[in-house]
Amino acid sequence: MANLERDLTQLFKDKYGNHWQKEFLKDAERVRRGEPLDFVIGWMPFLNTRIDLSYRPLIPRPETEYWTEKAIKEIKKRKKRKVLDIFSGSGAIGIAVLKNIKNVKVDFGELEPALVRQIKKNLKINGISAGRAKVFRSDVFKNIGGKYDFILANPPYIPLARKGKVHASVLKYEKNSSLWGGKDGLFFIKKLLAGLNSHFLSGGEAWMEFDAPEKQKIENLIRKNGLRGEFLKDQYGKWRCVIIRSKPLHLTKNLPTQKKLVSQ
Repeated sequence: MANLERDLTQLFKDKYGNHWQKEFLKDAERVRRGEPLDFVIGWMPFLNTRIDLSYRPLIPRPETEYWTEKAIKEIKKRKKRKVLDIFSGSGAIGIAVLKNIKNVKVDFGELEPALVRQIKKNLKINGISAGRAKVFRSDVFKNIGGKYDFILANPPYIPLARKGKVHASVLKYEKNSSLWGGKDGLFFIKKLLAGLNSHFLSGGEAWMEFDAPEKQKIENLIRKNGLRGEFLKDQYGKWRCVIIRSKPLHLTKNLPTQKKLVSQ
């Protein structure tokens, strides 16, 4: 009951500006029946942006906001800032980059036609000029030919085997195609990792969200693809994001000679 009262208070404030309208009663019933509050309000804040949810994308989570903020701080440090937001969904990650960093361009990659429209709508709502963003309808890298300094990815990663543990309201109301990563949760992650090296500019890196129980498998896949990873925990202490970089080129054949010279 306390949670319902809290949600209705937020609904009344954010959607109705604390001014009574009879439509509030219908929206209150939607919340009472379990529809996500953000969908009933119709939008949500995300790192100084306003993210419209009218096409029912996956609702951006606090965990995603947490690592995205860290990524933005790193992007700000670089002179080169060509960015790709892949598996974009609502576009929240890439739009947050555009809103919080000047002189940066972001490409968006998303397969679902409705979500491509959602991204374009959110770009407009947030006042992003057309010259700063491009939206590609793409199955992972299929229609993306560019190379990037930063690739930011929140792929579908929940294993179908864990479907029973997903909250009922998520299954009922949110875009399920943004949830499932195949039987083991790694279907899209494998595709992403396989394509990173060919889409990195020199010194490029990818930030990828993942499901904590799959950390070891992802670590193995990163090594298998000739990459290296730095794992980060979220604000709740769970493994949630990995920064992926190309391995530096080493002339390994010369290493024995180098060791010999040192010993001399």
